Amino acid sequence: MANILICDDHKPIRKMLEKIASENPFVSKVFVAEDGVEAVKVVQQEKIDIALLDIDMPNLNGIDAAKLINKISPDTKFVFITAHMEYAIDSFAVHPYNYLIKPIDITTFKDTLDELIVLINIQFKQPIIDKLTIKNKNSILLISFDDILFFEKIGKDTIVNTCKEDYVTSMILKELESILNNNFLRVHQSFIVNTNKIKKIEDVGNRTYIIEFNNTKKTAFMSRNNYKKFTKYLKLK
Repeated sequence: MANILICDDHKPIRKMLEKIASENPFVSKVFVAEDGVEAVKVVQQEKIDIALLDIDMPNLNGIDAAKLINKISPDTKFVFITAHMEYAIDSFAVHPYNYLIKPIDITTFKDTLDELIVLINIQFKQPIIDKLTIKNKNSILLISFDDILFFEKIGKDTIVNTCKEDYVTSMILKELESILNNNFLRVHQSFIVNTNKIKKIEDVGNRTYIIEFNNTKKTAFMSRNNYKKFTKYLKLK
């Protein structure tokens, strides 16, 4: 999962890029800034994996902002947005991954984002925990991620569904998203599913899909918006 920063002084461009980035299943959070000064402030407070910066901005231009960001966060990857490629030579100091030329081609932006996310996952991938720990009053239960079908939020609790038994944890879905491996995907406000266990996804109307799993009669729900994310996830996996 990647955190994205979008910085452009033109609101329509910011909103368009923010919407597209938010639809990527491997994007965790999208932050926006109106100028370079605001962008630097965001990086001082948040971990940013990818920064998309307009070069020609008031107060602090994108290149100078990138140089400051690079000192704060050396691992951040940069993509510059510009209508003037003659500025490109000045940006080489921060080793940008790509340039988006205005008017921005949506396909180019999506492809650039996908490529960078893959690069980040390869370059900085950390050892992944392979078991979920559930602490009860008198015991600690370890559940292998491979045994989990899906997580369902019910009230204040989260139900861990496996083929054999169900377990209850107080962890919220957002916490789980931060520790689960890439086989797990948030598909609904109340569900995270193990994509390796999915047998069938059926459209049941009302912008809702039912997910069936291998070797069980248990089902989960997927929203229409997340169905679109899921189809993109399959292409990246």
